[in-house]
Amino acid sequence: SEQTFEYTPPEALLNSNWFQGSKNARLKYDIWSVGVVMLELIVGSPHVFQISDSARVLMDQRLEGWSEQTKELAYKLRSYMELCILVPGISLQHHGSVGPEQGQFGLASWKCSEESFAHQVKIRDPLKLGFPNLWALRLARQLLVWHPEDRLSVDEALNHPYFQEPP
Repeated sequence: SEQTFEYTPPEALLNSNWFQGSKNARLKYDIWSVGVVMLELIVGSPHVFQISDSARVLMDQRLEGWSEQTKELAYKLRSYMELCILVPGISLQHHGSVGPEQGQFGLASWKCSEESFAHQVKIRDPLKLGFPNLWALRLARQLLVWHPEDRLSVDEALNHPYFQEPP
C-alpha cells in the first residue's frame, strides 16, 4: 500500500502477493528501483515510463470504458515494451539463451536490442545524450529485467564492469 508507482517492478504491479516471497525476491524489487533511478538521472525526469501522446490516444480508443487504474497499468506496460523491458514470450532463463539479438522475437513489432534501448532512452532525454557509456547502458538493462529471477543480484550489480576502474 506504500509503493511508489514509478518504482514498482512488474511482479509487484501484477501480483498483490509479491511481498510474501523470500528476502531475495524483495531485494530484486530494490534492484529494479535502482534501475529506475538510473533512468531518472539520465533522462532528468521521474517519469521515465511515459508513452507518447499519440500512443496514449490510440490506446485510449481501445481501452474505452476501462478504469483509470487499469489504463495506467496498460500505459506502463506499453512503455516497458517500448524500452524492451517487456518482450512477450522472451526470457533468458525461461527460454534458454535465445533472445531478440539472436533472431527470435516475441509479440513486439519492433527490434529489442541494446541499440533500440539506448535510442528510446536518448529520445526521452531532453538533452538527447542518453547513456554516458556502454557499461551504464548494460547495467541499466540488467537492473530492469522483466523476470525478477533474471535480474542482477545486489552483489552482481556491485561487481558490474560499470563500477570497475578502467584499465
